[in-house]
Amino acid sequence: MRWLWFLRGILRTKRGATLSALFRTEAEVMVATAGRVDDTNNEVQGELQRLHGVVDGVRASWVGSAQVSFDGLMQRWNTSAQQLREALQAISDNLRSNAHHFENVEADNAQAFAQVGGDGLAL
Repeated sequence: MRWLWFLRGILRTKRGATLSALFRTEAEVMVATAGRVDDTNNEVQGELQRLHGVVDGVRASWVGSAQVSFDGLMQRWNTSAQQLREALQAISDNLRSNAHHFENVEADNAQAFAQVGGDGLAL
């Protein structure tokens, strides 16, 4: 049984928090960060749409090859805005997925330690 107390001591931090609590906190931080990335993405996309509206308002002043160049630039703008939106969404999705995976691994580890503690080591 001494090894169990030793193991429990290892699983405590200097402030007395268990690793499980720290992992849970880390997962919560990841989920909160994903939410902030979503908020930032929404703000950026809103600003890009606002700017697109302003710039599109001057489109009529371009004629001929200048208008063709302007249209090409706006197509690149739209493509870049879409890529940025998708990249930020992927970051947010990955953070949430990692948090979920992190919690699952921690739960599996806690269960494994509980089983070892209940049955002892089968050497």
